[in-house]
Amino acid sequence: TVCLCVCVLCAATAVMAVANIVKTSLGPVGLDKMLVDDIGDVTITNDGATILKLLEVEHPAAKILVELAELQDQEVGDGTTSVVILAA
Repeated sequence: TVCLCVCVLCAATAVMAVANIVKTSLGPVGLDKMLVDDIGDVTITNDGATILKLLEVEHPAAKILVELAELQDQEVGDGTTSVVILAA
């Protein structure tokens, strides 16, 4: 049971980390994020879908959250940040 508790806490931490990244970009006074990739290309955006697309997420629970946002973007075209925050 100790191992299971550690896994659940790790998953919750990973999901909340992703949610916290996009949370501040939500709404009319949302902040822009500056993302730099491996080769040094800079992207400045406050679009949750773009932020999540450019993140290199490795944790399985956090990946599910990113996939959920991608599905929201494909089906509706908006609301990715809200979906991530509500799911977290």
